[in-house]
Amino acid sequence: MKTFNRVIIESEKVFEKVIDGYFKPKGIKVDISDVVILGLLENLINHSKSMKILLENNHYASLDTILRVIFENFVFIKYILDKDTEYRSKSYFYSTKIKEIKLLNMITEDSLEGSEVRKFLELKKDEVKEKLKAETMDENYKTNIYETYSRDFGMSHPNQKWYNLDGKTKSLKLLCEKLGLTIDFNLIYSILSIETHGKDAIRNFSIEEDRVDLINMVKNKELYLSMSAMYIMESVGLIYSHYDLKRLLKTFNTMVAINHFR
Repeated sequence: MKTFNRVIIESEKVFEKVIDGYFKPKGIKVDISDVVILGLLENLINHSKSMKILLENNHYASLDTILRVIFENFVFIKYILDKDTEYRSKSYFYSTKIKEIKLLNMITEDSLEGSEVRKFLELKKDEVKEKLKAETMDENYKTNIYETYSRDFGMSHPNQKWYNLDGKTKSLKLLCEKLGLTIDFNLIYSILSIETHGKDAIRNFSIEEDRVDLINMVKNKELYLSMSAMYIMESVGLIYSHYDLKRLLKTFNTMVAINHFR
Protein backbone atom coordinates (compact mmCIF):
# COMPACT_ATOMS: atom_id res chain seq x y z
CA MET A 1 0.00 0.00 0.00
CA LYS A 2 2.92 2.35 0.69
CA THR A 3 4.10 2.32 -2.93
CA PHE A 4 0.54 2.72 -4.16
CA ASN A 5 0.04 5.75 -1.93
CA ARG A 6 3.21 7.35 -3.27
CA VAL A 7 2.15 6.70 -6.85
CA ILE A 8 -1.17 8.45 -6.23
CA ILE A 9 0.44 11.39 -4.42
CA GLU A 10 2.99 11.97 -7.19
CA SER A 11 0.48 11.46 -10.00
CA GLU A 12 -1.82 14.10 -8.51
CA LYS A 13 0.93 16.66 -9.14
CA VAL A 14 1.03 15.97 -12.88
CA PHE A 15 -1.55 18.57 -13.93
CA GLU A 16 0.18 21.41 -12.10
CA LYS A 17 3.62 20.31 -13.27
CA VAL A 18 2.53 20.07 -16.90
CA ILE A 19 1.06 23.57 -16.70
CA ASP A 20 4.18 25.00 -15.04
CA GLY A 21 6.68 22.98 -17.04
CA TYR A 22 5.15 23.14 -20.51
CA PHE A 23 2.40 25.71 -21.00
CA LYS A 24 3.66 28.66 -18.96
CA PRO A 25 7.22 28.68 -20.37
CA LYS A 26 5.89 28.48 -23.93
CA GLY A 27 3.12 30.99 -23.30
CA ILE A 28 0.45 28.77 -24.84
CA LYS A 29 -3.05 27.91 -23.67
CA VAL A 30 -4.57 24.56 -22.83
CA ASP A 31 -6.73 23.26 -25.70
CA ILE A 32 -9.26 20.46 -26.12
CA SER A 33 -6.57 17.80 -26.54
CA ASP A 34 -4.90 18.77 -23.28
CA VAL A 35 -8.22 18.81 -21.42
CA VAL A 36 -9.01 15.30 -22.67
CA ILE A 37 -5.58 13.87 -21.86
CA LEU A 38 -5.33 15.35 -18.38
CA GLY A 39 -9.01 14.67 -17.72
CA LEU A 40 -8.56 10.98 -18.46
CA LEU A 41 -5.60 10.87 -16.07
CA GLU A 42 -7.64 12.60 -13.37
CA ASN A 43 -10.43 10.07 -13.81
CA LEU A 44 -7.92 7.23 -13.59
CA ILE A 45 -6.43 8.68 -10.39
CA ASN A 46 -9.82 9.27 -8.78
CA HIS A 47 -10.88 5.67 -9.36
CA SER A 48 -7.54 4.51 -7.96
CA LYS A 49 -8.23 6.55 -4.82
CA SER A 50 -11.64 4.90 -4.54
CA MET A 51 -9.95 1.51 -4.80
CA LYS A 52 -7.52 2.53 -2.07
CA ILE A 53 -10.36 3.41 0.31
CA LEU A 54 -12.11 0.10 -0.34
CA LEU A 55 -8.93 -1.91 0.20
CA GLU A 56 -8.11 -0.06 3.41
CA ASN A 57 -11.51 -1.06 4.72
CA ASN A 58 -11.35 -4.63 3.37
CA HIS A 59 -14.27 -4.14 0.98
CA TYR A 60 -13.70 -6.12 -2.21
CA ALA A 61 -17.07 -6.37 -3.97
CA SER A 62 -16.59 -3.47 -6.44
CA LEU A 63 -12.84 -3.70 -7.02
CA ASP A 64 -13.14 -5.51 -10.36
CA THR A 65 -15.44 -2.84 -11.74
CA ILE A 66 -13.15 -0.03 -10.60
CA LEU A 67 -10.05 -1.72 -12.00
CA ARG A 68 -11.84 -2.10 -15.30
CA VAL A 69 -12.48 1.67 -15.44
CA ILE A 70 -8.85 2.35 -14.53
CA PHE A 71 -7.73 0.08 -17.35
CA GLU A 72 -10.06 1.72 -19.87
CA ASN A 73 -8.73 5.18 -19.01
CA PHE A 74 -5.18 3.94 -19.47
CA VAL A 75 -6.06 2.40 -22.83
CA PHE A 76 -7.64 5.66 -24.00
CA ILE A 77 -4.62 7.70 -22.91
CA LYS A 78 -2.27 5.31 -24.67
CA TYR A 79 -4.35 5.34 -27.86
CA ILE A 80 -4.66 9.12 -27.97
CA LEU A 81 -0.96 9.71 -27.37
CA ASP A 82 0.17 6.97 -29.76
CA LYS A 83 -0.29 9.21 -32.81
CA ASP A 84 -2.73 11.76 -34.32
CA THR A 85 -3.23 13.05 -30.78
CA GLU A 86 -5.25 16.15 -31.61
CA TYR A 87 -7.57 14.26 -33.97
CA ARG A 88 -8.16 11.37 -31.59
CA SER A 89 -8.66 13.54 -28.52
CA LYS A 90 -11.24 15.68 -30.33
CA SER A 91 -13.11 12.57 -31.41
CA TYR A 92 -13.28 11.57 -27.73
CA PHE A 93 -14.38 15.09 -26.80
CA TYR A 94 -17.26 15.15 -29.27
CA SER A 95 -18.40 11.69 -28.23
CA THR A 96 -18.70 12.89 -24.62
CA LYS A 97 -20.75 15.87 -25.78
CA ILE A 98 -23.12 13.52 -27.58
CA LYS A 99 -23.51 11.53 -24.35
CA GLU A 100 -24.33 14.75 -22.50
CA ILE A 101 -26.99 15.63 -25.07
CA LYS A 102 -28.53 12.15 -24.86
CA LEU A 103 -28.58 12.35 -21.06
CA LEU A 104 -30.31 15.72 -21.14
CA ASN A 105 -32.86 14.49 -23.68
CA MET A 106 -33.60 11.37 -21.65
CA ILE A 107 -34.08 13.21 -18.35
CA THR A 108 -36.18 16.06 -19.76
CA GLU A 109 -38.32 14.14 -22.26
CA ASP A 110 -42.08 13.92 -21.73
CA SER A 111 -42.17 10.18 -21.20
CA LEU A 112 -42.71 7.76 -18.35
CA GLU A 113 -38.97 7.10 -18.19
CA GLY A 114 -38.09 10.79 -18.07
CA SER A 115 -40.74 11.43 -15.45
CA GLU A 116 -39.51 8.56 -13.27
CA VAL A 117 -35.89 9.77 -13.46
CA ARG A 118 -36.91 13.32 -12.49
CA LYS A 119 -38.98 11.92 -9.64
CA PHE A 120 -36.02 9.91 -8.41
CA LEU A 121 -33.78 12.98 -8.59
CA GLU A 122 -36.49 15.08 -6.94
CA LEU A 123 -36.16 17.67 -9.69
CA LYS A 124 -38.57 19.40 -12.02
CA LYS A 125 -37.82 19.65 -15.72
CA ASP A 126 -36.68 23.27 -15.49
CA GLU A 127 -34.45 22.45 -12.52
CA VAL A 128 -32.81 19.64 -14.48
CA LYS A 129 -32.04 21.98 -17.36
CA GLU A 130 -30.60 24.54 -14.96
CA LYS A 131 -28.32 22.02 -13.23
CA LEU A 132 -27.13 20.58 -16.54
CA LYS A 133 -26.66 24.10 -17.98
CA ALA A 134 -29.04 23.13 -20.74
CA GLU A 135 -29.44 26.70 -21.88
CA THR A 136 -26.21 26.23 -23.85
CA MET A 137 -27.56 23.06 -25.46
CA ASP A 138 -30.03 24.55 -27.89
CA GLU A 139 -30.93 22.87 -31.18
CA ASN A 140 -28.14 24.64 -33.08
CA TYR A 141 -25.60 23.39 -30.55
CA LYS A 142 -26.91 19.81 -30.75
CA THR A 143 -26.95 19.85 -34.55
CA ASN A 144 -23.40 21.18 -34.69
CA ILE A 145 -22.12 18.48 -32.33
CA TYR A 146 -23.74 15.65 -34.29
CA GLU A 147 -22.70 17.03 -37.68
CA THR A 148 -19.10 17.58 -36.57
CA TYR A 149 -18.83 14.06 -35.17
CA SER A 150 -20.08 12.69 -38.48
CA ARG A 151 -18.24 15.01 -40.85
CA ASP A 152 -14.85 15.48 -39.17
CA PHE A 153 -14.39 11.97 -37.81
CA GLY A 154 -16.25 9.90 -40.42
CA MET A 155 -18.71 8.43 -37.93
CA SER A 156 -21.64 6.79 -39.69
CA HIS A 157 -23.87 7.12 -36.62
CA PRO A 158 -23.69 8.89 -33.21
CA ASN A 159 -23.26 5.61 -31.30
CA GLN A 160 -20.08 4.66 -33.16
CA LYS A 161 -17.14 4.31 -30.80
CA TRP A 162 -15.00 7.43 -30.78
CA TYR A 163 -11.85 5.35 -31.31
CA ASN A 164 -13.32 3.57 -34.35
CA LEU A 165 -11.80 6.14 -36.69
CA ASP A 166 -10.77 3.54 -39.25
CA GLY A 167 -14.13 1.78 -39.29
CA LYS A 168 -12.46 -1.43 -38.13
CA THR A 169 -11.93 -0.85 -34.41
CA LYS A 170 -15.46 -1.53 -33.25
CA SER A 171 -14.76 -2.68 -29.71
CA LEU A 172 -12.37 -2.16 -26.82
CA LYS A 173 -10.99 -5.63 -27.46
CA LEU A 174 -9.98 -4.67 -30.99
CA LEU A 175 -8.51 -1.41 -29.73
CA CYS A 176 -6.41 -3.34 -27.20
CA GLU A 177 -5.21 -5.67 -29.94
CA LYS A 178 -4.14 -2.65 -31.97
CA LEU A 179 -2.18 -1.28 -28.99
CA GLY A 180 -0.56 -4.60 -28.05
CA LEU A 181 -2.66 -4.92 -24.90
CA THR A 182 -4.43 -8.19 -25.67
CA ILE A 183 -3.05 -9.94 -22.58
CA ASP A 184 -4.12 -7.04 -20.37
CA PHE A 185 -7.58 -7.10 -21.90
CA ASN A 186 -7.99 -10.83 -21.38
CA LEU A 187 -6.76 -10.66 -17.79
CA ILE A 188 -8.69 -7.55 -16.79
CA TYR A 189 -11.53 -6.64 -19.06
CA SER A 190 -12.86 -9.98 -20.25
CA ILE A 191 -12.75 -11.59 -16.82
CA LEU A 192 -13.76 -8.57 -14.79
CA SER A 193 -16.60 -7.57 -17.08
CA ILE A 194 -18.30 -10.83 -16.12
CA GLU A 195 -18.65 -9.58 -12.57
CA THR A 196 -19.56 -6.12 -13.81
CA HIS A 197 -22.65 -7.56 -15.47
CA GLY A 198 -23.44 -9.85 -12.55
CA LYS A 199 -22.92 -13.05 -14.53
CA ASP A 200 -20.58 -14.68 -12.02
CA ALA A 201 -22.87 -14.46 -9.00
CA ILE A 202 -23.21 -18.24 -9.10
CA ARG A 203 -19.49 -18.54 -8.34
CA ASN A 204 -20.16 -17.20 -4.86
CA PHE A 205 -22.02 -20.39 -4.02
CA SER A 206 -21.18 -24.06 -3.67
CA ILE A 207 -24.09 -26.11 -4.98
CA GLU A 208 -24.39 -29.73 -4.00
CA GLU A 209 -27.31 -32.08 -3.77
CA ASP A 210 -29.88 -30.65 -1.34
CA ARG A 211 -27.39 -27.97 -0.18
CA VAL A 212 -26.23 -24.51 -1.20
CA ASP A 213 -23.32 -22.89 0.67
CA LEU A 214 -22.04 -19.33 0.39
CA ILE A 215 -18.34 -19.13 -0.44
CA ASN A 216 -16.26 -16.18 0.74
CA MET A 217 -14.30 -15.23 -2.35
CA VAL A 218 -10.68 -14.43 -1.65
CA LYS A 219 -9.42 -11.25 -3.26
CA ASN A 220 -5.73 -10.59 -3.70
CA LYS A 221 -5.13 -7.04 -2.45
CA GLU A 222 -1.66 -6.86 -3.98
CA LEU A 223 -3.03 -7.74 -7.41
CA TYR A 224 -5.32 -4.72 -7.45
CA LEU A 225 -2.67 -2.42 -5.99
CA SER A 226 0.07 -3.45 -8.40
CA MET A 227 -2.11 -3.34 -11.50
CA SER A 228 -3.61 0.04 -10.65
CA ALA A 229 -0.20 1.47 -9.82
CA MET A 230 1.19 0.14 -13.10
CA TYR A 231 -1.51 1.83 -15.18
CA ILE A 232 -1.09 5.11 -13.33
CA MET A 233 2.68 5.05 -13.78
CA GLU A 234 2.48 4.17 -17.46
CA SER A 235 -0.10 6.90 -18.04
CA VAL A 236 2.02 9.49 -16.25
CA GLY A 237 5.04 8.38 -18.28
CA LEU A 238 3.15 8.74 -21.54
CA ILE A 239 1.90 12.20 -20.59
CA TYR A 240 5.27 13.53 -19.44
CA SER A 241 6.84 12.17 -22.63
CA HIS A 242 4.11 13.78 -24.75
CA TYR A 243 4.91 17.18 -23.25
CA ASP A 244 8.67 16.48 -23.43
CA LEU A 245 9.08 16.78 -19.67
CA LYS A 246 11.87 14.24 -19.34
CA ARG A 247 13.27 15.61 -16.10
CA LEU A 248 9.87 15.39 -14.40
CA LEU A 249 9.40 11.85 -15.68
CA LYS A 250 12.78 10.84 -14.24
CA THR A 251 11.93 12.46 -10.91
CA PHE A 252 8.54 10.74 -10.83
CA ASN A 253 10.07 7.32 -11.45
CA THR A 254 12.78 7.96 -8.85
CA MET A 255 10.30 8.99 -6.16
CA VAL A 256 8.19 5.88 -6.73
CA ALA A 257 11.26 3.61 -6.80
CA ILE A 258 12.67 5.04 -3.57
CA ASN A 259 9.38 4.51 -1.79
CA HIS A 260 9.10 0.98 -3.20
CA PHE A 261 12.42 -0.18 -1.79
CA ARG A 262 12.12 1.40 1.67
